[in-house]
Amino acid sequence: MNLDKLRGKIDELDLRIVELLNERAHIVKEIGDIKKITNTQVYAPEREKQVYDRIMSSNKGPLSNKCLMAIYRELMAGSIALEKPIKVACLGPEGTFSYIAARVKFGHSVEYVPLNGIDAVFKEVLQKRTDYGVVPVENSSEGGIRETLSMFTECDVKVCAEIIMPIHHNLMASCAIDKIEKIYSKSQVFSQCRSWLSNNLGNVDLLDVGSTTEAVAIAAKESNSAAIAHSEVAQIYGVNILRQNIEDNPNNITRFFVLGPDFPPSTGCDKTVVMCYIKNEIGALYKILEPFRLNNINLSDIEPLPTKKKAWDYCFYIDFVGHATDENVKKALLEVNKTCVDLKIIGSFPEGYVTE
Repeated sequence: MNLDKLRGKIDELDLRIVELLNERAHIVKEIGDIKKITNTQVYAPEREKQVYDRIMSSNKGPLSNKCLMAIYRELMAGSIALEKPIKVACLGPEGTFSYIAARVKFGHSVEYVPLNGIDAVFKEVLQKRTDYGVVPVENSSEGGIRETLSMFTECDVKVCAEIIMPIHHNLMASCAIDKIEKIYSKSQVFSQCRSWLSNNLGNVDLLDVGSTTEAVAIAAKESNSAAIAHSEVAQIYGVNILRQNIEDNPNNITRFFVLGPDFPPSTGCDKTVVMCYIKNEIGALYKILEPFRLNNINLSDIEPLPTKKKAWDYCFYIDFVGHATDENVKKALLEVNKTCVDLKIIGSFPEGYVTE
C-alpha cells in the first residue's frame, strides 16, 4: 500500500476518533447533570484510577502506556470542564513545579490560580474560592515538606489524590556558564543540586527566592545571573538552558497532594494519611504505632510536628497503605484513637502513578 492510501486510512480513523470522543463527551455531560442533582463532586479520583487502570491493562501497543496516559489525561480534564468549570489553586507563578504537577493531574482545560505560598493554597480551598489545591508534601531526597505538613494542623481540608512527579533541575541563563556570578532558586532546589553546584560552580553566590519561576524572571533581567528551574520556564522568559538534569539524585521525585472538600471511596489500592495528637507521656508513640503492626498495615511515613499550642507538645503525621474504610485500617485507627488526645483522618485516596 502506498503513502497516500496509508494517510487516507489515518484520515478516516481520525474522523471516527473525533466522532467517538464527542459521543463520549455527550455522555459526560449527562453524568454532569446527574452530579448536579445529587450534589456529587465533579472530580472523582477513584473513577480516574479505574479508567487509567483499564486503559493500561488493555493496551497492546504499539503506543506506550505513557502516551495513552497523556492522551487520556487531557481527555478527562476536558470532560471535567464539560461537567463544571473548576478552579485549581497551586504554588505559583506559572512554571513552578507545583504548577506543572497540577497541570499533569488536571490538564489544560481547568482554570489555575497560582498563589504566593503553600498556606495561601490551603486557605483558598478552605474558603471554597477554588475547588481543589495542589501542594508539595514529600521529596525523595529531602523528606517531608514541613510547611505543607504543618498546615494540616491549622486547616480542615482533605487529601483526595496524590501526584508523584520526577523532578529535574535545569541551569538557565542569558549568559555563558563561565560568566555566571550568582544563581537564583529555592533553598530546596539548591539542596537537591548541592554536589553538582559544588563541583561545577563552587564560587558562585546562591540566592534563595520564593519560587523557581521567580528565580528565572530575576535572572532574565540581571546580567551574569542564572536560575535553576523546570525546563519549561526557560521558554517563558527567553533564557537558554545551559545544563540539564543537574540534580544529584537521578531518581529525584516529589509527591504532591490534591486538596479538596472530601476524600473518595476505596479503590483497593489506596493510601491514608492521619494526624495523631498524643499525650505527653512515656510510651505514647509506641502505643499509636503498635496497632498498625498488629493489623498488618505498612507505614510509609511518620513525621513529628509541633502543635504550636504548648512548648514541646507534638502531634504525628502518619502516612500508610490502605483506605480508611478497610476493615484492618478501621480496627487499627479505633485502637490508636483510644490512646490519642485527638485523631484526624486527613485523607484516603488512590495510590498515584509516577508521571513524566
